[in-house]
Amino acid sequence: MIALNKISLIAFWALMMVMPITGESQSRCDFFPMARGYINDYEDVLSDTEESKLTKIITKHNSKTGNEIAVVSIQSITPYSSLYQYSLDLAKCWGVGLQQKNNGIVIVVSNKLRSVQIQTGKGLEGKLTNAEAKTIVDSIMIPSFKSKGYYDGLNNGLKEIIKELN
Repeated sequence: MIALNKISLIAFWALMMVMPITGESQSRCDFFPMARGYINDYEDVLSDTEESKLTKIITKHNSKTGNEIAVVSIQSITPYSSLYQYSLDLAKCWGVGLQQKNNGIVIVVSNKLRSVQIQTGKGLEGKLTNAEAKTIVDSIMIPSFKSKGYYDGLNNGLKEIIKELN
Protein backbone atom coordinates (compact mmCIF):
# COMPACT_ATOMS: atom_id res chain seq x y z
CA MET A 1 0.00 0.00 0.00
CA ILE A 2 2.79 2.41 0.80
CA ALA A 3 4.48 1.77 -2.57
CA LEU A 4 1.23 2.55 -4.37
CA ASN A 5 0.90 5.83 -2.48
CA LYS A 6 4.46 6.83 -3.40
CA ILE A 7 3.81 6.01 -7.04
CA SER A 8 0.53 7.93 -6.97
CA LEU A 9 2.24 10.92 -5.38
CA ILE A 10 5.06 10.81 -7.96
CA ALA A 11 2.52 10.54 -10.80
CA PHE A 12 0.54 13.46 -9.36
CA TRP A 13 3.62 15.69 -9.15
CA ALA A 14 4.76 14.65 -12.65
CA LEU A 15 1.34 15.58 -13.99
CA MET A 16 1.46 18.93 -12.20
CA MET A 17 4.85 19.68 -13.78
CA VAL A 18 3.52 19.30 -17.34
CA MET A 19 0.23 21.14 -16.85
CA PRO A 20 0.19 24.81 -17.81
CA ILE A 21 0.85 27.05 -14.84
CA THR A 22 -1.51 29.74 -16.09
CA GLY A 23 -4.47 27.40 -16.18
CA GLU A 24 -4.82 27.88 -19.93
CA SER A 25 -5.66 24.62 -21.64
CA GLN A 26 -5.11 25.94 -25.18
CA SER A 27 -1.86 25.29 -26.98
CA ARG A 28 -0.13 28.17 -28.72
CA CYS A 29 -0.84 26.36 -32.00
CA ASP A 30 -4.60 26.28 -31.36
CA PHE A 31 -4.80 29.96 -32.36
CA PHE A 32 -3.85 29.24 -35.96
CA PRO A 33 -6.02 27.91 -38.78
CA MET A 34 -5.15 24.52 -40.25
CA ALA A 35 -2.66 24.61 -43.11
CA ARG A 36 -4.30 23.76 -46.44
CA GLY A 37 -1.11 23.57 -48.51
CA TYR A 38 1.39 26.08 -49.81
CA ILE A 39 -1.34 28.70 -50.35
CA ASN A 40 -3.69 29.38 -47.44
CA ASP A 41 -6.04 32.15 -48.53
CA TYR A 42 -8.22 32.66 -45.45
CA GLU A 43 -8.98 36.24 -46.46
CA ASP A 44 -10.17 35.16 -49.91
CA VAL A 45 -8.04 37.65 -51.86
CA LEU A 46 -7.05 35.16 -54.60
CA SER A 47 -9.05 33.27 -57.19
CA ASP A 48 -8.68 29.49 -57.48
CA THR A 49 -6.69 29.97 -60.68
CA GLU A 50 -4.33 32.41 -58.96
CA GLU A 51 -3.84 30.02 -56.03
CA SER A 52 -3.03 27.24 -58.48
CA LYS A 53 -0.44 29.38 -60.30
CA LEU A 54 1.28 30.36 -57.05
CA THR A 55 1.24 26.74 -55.86
CA LYS A 56 3.03 25.69 -59.06
CA ILE A 57 5.78 28.27 -58.49
CA ILE A 58 6.32 27.12 -54.90
CA THR A 59 6.12 23.41 -55.78
CA LYS A 60 8.75 23.82 -58.50
CA HIS A 61 11.06 25.67 -56.10
CA ASN A 62 10.50 23.07 -53.37
CA SER A 63 11.29 20.22 -55.78
CA LYS A 64 14.56 21.87 -56.85
CA THR A 65 15.79 23.02 -53.43
CA GLY A 66 13.84 21.34 -50.63
CA ASN A 67 12.95 24.80 -49.28
CA GLU A 68 9.32 25.25 -48.27
CA ILE A 69 7.32 28.43 -48.72
CA ALA A 70 3.84 29.00 -47.34
CA VAL A 71 1.61 31.95 -48.19
CA VAL A 72 -1.14 32.89 -45.74
CA SER A 73 -3.78 35.61 -45.97
CA ILE A 74 -5.60 36.33 -42.72
CA GLN A 75 -8.10 38.80 -41.30
CA SER A 76 -6.96 38.71 -37.68
CA ILE A 77 -3.88 37.95 -35.60
CA THR A 78 -5.80 37.66 -32.33
CA PRO A 79 -4.58 37.04 -29.63
CA TYR A 80 -1.28 38.42 -30.94
CA SER A 81 -0.47 42.12 -31.09
CA SER A 82 2.37 41.82 -33.63
CA LEU A 83 2.28 40.29 -37.11
CA TYR A 84 5.97 39.47 -36.70
CA GLN A 85 5.35 37.24 -33.66
CA TYR A 86 2.18 35.79 -35.22
CA SER A 87 4.06 34.78 -38.38
CA LEU A 88 7.00 33.36 -36.40
CA ASP A 89 4.76 31.19 -34.24
CA LEU A 90 2.65 30.19 -37.25
CA ALA A 91 5.78 29.00 -39.08
CA LYS A 92 6.83 26.95 -36.05
CA CYS A 93 3.36 25.49 -35.45
CA TRP A 94 2.84 24.55 -39.08
CA GLY A 95 6.38 23.19 -39.37
CA VAL A 96 7.22 25.09 -42.55
CA GLY A 97 10.61 23.85 -43.75
CA LEU A 98 12.62 20.87 -42.63
CA GLN A 99 13.29 20.98 -38.90
CA GLN A 100 16.98 20.02 -39.22
CA LYS A 101 17.55 22.63 -41.96
CA ASN A 102 15.13 25.35 -40.76
CA ASN A 103 14.58 26.17 -44.44
CA GLY A 104 11.06 27.51 -44.47
CA ILE A 105 9.60 30.87 -45.41
CA VAL A 106 6.15 32.09 -44.44
CA ILE A 107 4.54 35.08 -46.12
CA VAL A 108 1.62 36.44 -44.09
CA VAL A 109 -0.63 39.01 -45.76
CA SER A 110 -3.61 40.81 -44.27
CA ASN A 111 -5.70 43.16 -46.35
CA LYS A 112 -7.87 44.00 -43.34
CA LEU A 113 -4.85 44.83 -41.16
CA ARG A 114 -2.95 46.38 -44.10
CA SER A 115 0.16 44.45 -43.19
CA VAL A 116 2.66 41.98 -44.69
CA GLN A 117 5.38 39.90 -43.06
CA ILE A 118 7.97 37.59 -44.61
CA GLN A 119 9.28 35.20 -41.96
CA THR A 120 12.54 33.49 -42.96
CA GLY A 121 13.83 30.32 -41.30
CA LYS A 122 17.30 30.56 -39.76
CA GLY A 123 18.68 28.15 -42.37
CA LEU A 124 17.83 30.60 -45.17
CA GLU A 125 18.74 33.91 -43.50
CA GLY A 126 22.10 33.97 -45.30
CA LYS A 127 20.30 33.91 -48.65
CA LEU A 128 17.29 36.07 -47.76
CA THR A 129 18.12 38.58 -45.06
CA ASN A 130 15.54 40.55 -43.11
CA ALA A 131 16.61 43.67 -45.02
CA GLU A 132 16.08 41.92 -48.37
CA ALA A 133 12.69 40.61 -47.22
CA LYS A 134 11.68 44.15 -46.18
CA THR A 135 12.77 45.50 -49.56
CA ILE A 136 10.66 42.86 -51.34
CA VAL A 137 7.65 43.77 -49.20
CA ASP A 138 8.09 47.53 -49.57
CA SER A 139 9.06 47.78 -53.23
CA ILE A 140 7.28 44.84 -54.85
CA MET A 141 4.39 43.55 -52.77
CA ILE A 142 2.84 46.61 -51.11
CA PRO A 143 2.58 48.71 -54.30
CA SER A 144 0.54 45.90 -55.92
CA PHE A 145 -1.56 45.31 -52.79
CA LYS A 146 -2.49 49.01 -52.66
CA SER A 147 -4.26 48.61 -55.99
CA LYS A 148 -5.87 45.30 -54.85
CA GLY A 149 -3.39 43.32 -56.99
CA TYR A 150 -2.80 40.59 -54.42
CA TYR A 151 -1.92 37.98 -57.01
CA ASP A 152 0.57 40.30 -58.74
CA GLY A 153 2.16 41.29 -55.42
CA LEU A 154 2.47 37.70 -54.24
CA ASN A 155 3.56 36.38 -57.65
CA ASN A 156 6.28 39.01 -58.09
CA GLY A 157 7.29 38.79 -54.43
CA LEU A 158 7.61 35.00 -54.64
CA LYS A 159 9.69 35.25 -57.80
CA GLU A 160 12.04 37.73 -56.11
CA ILE A 161 12.30 35.57 -52.96
CA ILE A 162 13.14 32.51 -55.07
CA LYS A 163 15.70 34.54 -57.05
CA GLU A 164 17.40 35.49 -53.76
CA LEU A 165 17.37 31.88 -52.54
CA ASN A 166 18.95 30.46 -55.72
